[in-house]
Amino acid sequence: MTRQLDILALEPFYGGIRRVMLDAVIHCSRHRWTLLKLPPRRIERRLTTAAVWFAEQLSRHWVGRTDLLFTSEALNLSDLYRFMPNLLKTPSVVYFHDNQLPPLDSKHEGPLDLINLNSAAAATEIWFNSLYHLKTFLGKATALVKRLPELAGRNPLPEVTGKARVMTPPVGFAHVQDLMGAEAIERDTRTIFVETRDADNNLLNAAMSILKRRGENFRLITVGPVDELAVDLPRTTLPENDQNAHLKGLLASKVFVSTRRDATSDHHAVRALSAGCWPLFPKTGMYRELLPQRMQSSCLYDPYAEELAGHLQDVWHFAPPDGCEQDLADILHQFDPVVACRAIDERVEQLAATKH
Repeated sequence: MTRQLDILALEPFYGGIRRVMLDAVIHCSRHRWTLLKLPPRRIERRLTTAAVWFAEQLSRHWVGRTDLLFTSEALNLSDLYRFMPNLLKTPSVVYFHDNQLPPLDSKHEGPLDLINLNSAAAATEIWFNSLYHLKTFLGKATALVKRLPELAGRNPLPEVTGKARVMTPPVGFAHVQDLMGAEAIERDTRTIFVETRDADNNLLNAAMSILKRRGENFRLITVGPVDELAVDLPRTTLPENDQNAHLKGLLASKVFVSTRRDATSDHHAVRALSAGCWPLFPKTGMYRELLPQRMQSSCLYDPYAEELAGHLQDVWHFAPPDGCEQDLADILHQFDPVVACRAIDERVEQLAATKH
């Protein structure tokens, strides 16, 4: 029987999917996790200063063994190793929920450009939340290395590519079934659930304006900032940290709409699918990975207001395609916390054994 490992998790941006994932892993893992965290504020500050803060805390207060170090890309791992070289002997995983590499066509050098690449090079292994994200990261990293002549002689990409893998994040949706059994929540055909953070809210405003001009009635349930939303849209706004309210909102909604063009993951979308919402996703980003092939033509749209409005009207006025239930269930099964955490446990055991 594999012994129980002691895993030290450092999360500088503890919110959103990072919080959802870590809470699920710590709850379901067969290993002991110790979590040090900072609130989700200003990612650029976390990238430049979080390593200093965690190093101070660990040097003052940390006792006991560490079999594996786990952090997200919001931490500069190479800096942490400079401050705490004793951790170099411990295998490490950097989980990329997002990345802060410059765009492919960037012409300017910024102070944060190399941090994620340096962390990837320093880690024992790097995990990505979707295949789309892994490919995007490697594409951006390749373009960055080509622009920087000082990296020509020590190109880190072959090694970084070899240590990269997709590891599906656990997203709990058992509570969806619990709520469905405990409460009679009526689903409204004209209710649309939308997440507004990191979304194209101008696209949403334009599509909703078209629907209003066409005489369509609807109501939005939103999670996230509403400053960019048109004030005349009928909506109910939910607190971002009220997970129970989110699940009730999803069960009350007919449609889940995302306007995030380059999403690397979307835990609200995963939960929406498990709650029975009909999804409308941009054709860009990782959304193809969430949908069976037979659903994609009905659920994926080009990011134009006219097309999004048309897809919404199709949902309201035509019967959606059926026969996809089992294929969708197989995709969602990967995100089940028990399944995803089992895969994480097995991999960290392999890393710890290899290092030792």
